[in-house]
Amino acid sequence: MWIYQIKLRNKIFLLCAALVLFTTVVIQASTWWASNKYNQQQLVSHVTSAKQVLKSYLSAQEKQLVTAAKVLTSDFGFIRAVATSDEQTIKSVLLNHGERINAALMLLIDLNGNLITSSHQENQSSDLGSESIKYLIAHPGQSFFSTINGELYQLILLPVKAPHTIAYSILGFRINVNSINELKKLTGVDVSFYEGDAHILSSTIRLDSFSDFRNMLKNEVAHWFVIKRPAFITDEMPLSSIAANPIGVMLISSLAPLYKQYDEIVMNNLVLALIVSALASLLSILFARGITTPLSKLSKLAQEYSVGHYQSKIDNKRSSVEAQQLFTAFETMGERIKQREDKILYQAQHDILTGLYNAETIKEKLIDYLADDNKKLLITFSIRNFRQINDRLGPDIADQCLKTLAMRLNSTQIVDVIASARLDGIEFFSLINVSTHISVINQVDGFLTALEGTLNVSNISVNLELNAGVVIYPDHGQLSQILLRRASVALDHARKNSIRTYLYTQGEDEQYLERLHIIDALKKTLKINPSINQELFMVYQPKIDLKEQTIKAEALIRWIHTEKGFISPELFVALAEQAGLIIDLTNWVIDAVFQQMAKWQRGEVSIPVSINVSAQDLNNEQFESNILKQAEKYQVDIQDVMLEITERDIMHNEQKVIQSLKSLKSHGFMISIDDYGIGQSSLSKLKELPVHEIKLDKSFIMPLSESEKDRLIVRSTIQLAHALDFKVVAEGVENKASLDILEELGCDQIQGYFISKPLKVEDFNQWREKYVEDNFI
Repeated sequence: MWIYQIKLRNKIFLLCAALVLFTTVVIQASTWWASNKYNQQQLVSHVTSAKQVLKSYLSAQEKQLVTAAKVLTSDFGFIRAVATSDEQTIKSVLLNHGERINAALMLLIDLNGNLITSSHQENQSSDLGSESIKYLIAHPGQSFFSTINGELYQLILLPVKAPHTIAYSILGFRINVNSINELKKLTGVDVSFYEGDAHILSSTIRLDSFSDFRNMLKNEVAHWFVIKRPAFITDEMPLSSIAANPIGVMLISSLAPLYKQYDEIVMNNLVLALIVSALASLLSILFARGITTPLSKLSKLAQEYSVGHYQSKIDNKRSSVEAQQLFTAFETMGERIKQREDKILYQAQHDILTGLYNAETIKEKLIDYLADDNKKLLITFSIRNFRQINDRLGPDIADQCLKTLAMRLNSTQIVDVIASARLDGIEFFSLINVSTHISVINQVDGFLTALEGTLNVSNISVNLELNAGVVIYPDHGQLSQILLRRASVALDHARKNSIRTYLYTQGEDEQYLERLHIIDALKKTLKINPSINQELFMVYQPKIDLKEQTIKAEALIRWIHTEKGFISPELFVALAEQAGLIIDLTNWVIDAVFQQMAKWQRGEVSIPVSINVSAQDLNNEQFESNILKQAEKYQVDIQDVMLEITERDIMHNEQKVIQSLKSLKSHGFMISIDDYGIGQSSLSKLKELPVHEIKLDKSFIMPLSESEKDRLIVRSTIQLAHALDFKVVAEGVENKASLDILEELGCDQIQGYFISKPLKVEDFNQWREKYVEDNFI
């Protein structure tokens, strides 16, 4: 949203400006509303007062007329003159009396409304009209307005009684310009009189048509910028009249003074608002700068922290107390982050237990250590007897031994140690400057001797036994990664051959890499289904049951690599065990063998097959469920499957392996002990094993025809196995003489090259057909 992209300084300025503007508008509006309301009230009050003044004025006129009329009609001389029709006297009285009260009209009419005489020469009664006179006669003593010859009069009629009414006297005041000017002075507003649509009199301009005058006032406006405002406020008051057209008076008040006062207030407020806005804007800029400047400094400080410059400081002398507190907290945070980062970096680069560099760190730092051309020794060593220490003395003592060994690495003076590291578990590394005074081997021996010295841990004396692999820089390479790998290869050689110190020999690294390539290639080919795999395949070596005269087979895996050619099963199976691929390899074999057994069954041929499994397979929780699932998938008879395991593998986690074998046997699988006779199992263990047969190792069978001792061993083993209800299989039958001896000794099954070498499926099928034809038909 666009508002989020505005800088904080501008937001603060806009906020303050908006608040000032809003406040100004509110004040202006409230002022206008209050002023307008007050002025409206004043105008209404003023017009109302003017109406009251006008009413009072007209009422006073009316009272004056009534009084004058009463005086006139009560005058005895006037009554006698009327009664005697003394016209000269009547006229004189009317004239004198009219001048005395300033009446513009004095009339005497008979009972029929006819004019008797007047104070003026003009015959004004004819202009008054008979209907108007009749209306006056009908309402004696009341004041009415009427126009005579275009002039406005206020009239009143009273009877002349002697004692009965003998005539009527009409008195009237003329309403002229002087009258309305006097009214304007009294009321403070302009006054206009009208009769119907005739505009009679006005204190302002006068138009012939009063409706035009009214519309003119209504349409008159006062401009204020683009706003149009009414120029006048008016109020009309009807007057009692005797004419057919009603007579009224309009009070007109100009709004110009009000607008002038209001406009002055508005302009004053506007000027004040502009001044306040300018001051507020200036203050908001200063306020915003006071907030954003520290934030900008903090942002720059955060950027410095982000690149690891935790010692950076900022100038906060001119900042507010809160900003200074924030700066202090921020700098404290930076110091603590640096402490934690240093700790994390230390933990990332060092082994937690020993405090030595870890494997990743030594790989990085080794590049710098080997930057010069000085000869150096890279020694990778491990504790040969660590497992015994851990098993006998416990993990706490074992850990203390590792810590003590690390302390000796850091403090030894026998050699010049550049750096040391713990690579993994019980494997350590040291980089040593080569001395020109003694040989490399003597330096390494002295170094190892200093480390192997008796350790006193928790009042227990412990002796360490070390194996070491040694690489010389730059003789054995210049790249740190290659040198470390070759040192590891040399250590593996020392451990496998129980040698204390082994110096790397050129070419061993290539063999090591070759093994890695084989492992990598094996991983890839194991992902290919056996039915379409062009490299891995199964061969089957026949087994002959001498007593039942049946043919069985042992499934053996073969690998012909597309580039490397034939790879010995002894090699890649051993590598699979080391690399943790043996479970995948066994699953692949089971899948391939069960596919083939299903094909034989569809051809109505039943051939029991032996499959080799390892201790790793039997320790795998998924092995049993997987082999049962595969058997169900291919509809293989479980009793035709013989699982072979060596004595050596049985001794590896013996309890778990025996438990797995018992479970497999309960499902119907046949169990066989392979390479029997060369392991370490005792006779007491043999009777507890859940097996169906034992398979004599070929080392006893191959020299059978020439070695009396081997014949005795084989005979006793067959007798013992039969006594335990085990069948006996002899593998490695290479000649007729050995076959005859085995038959004589009562061996149950034979297997070896004298019978047949391992064969591909097609060759095995052909061999089987020929063997059955030659021996069983």
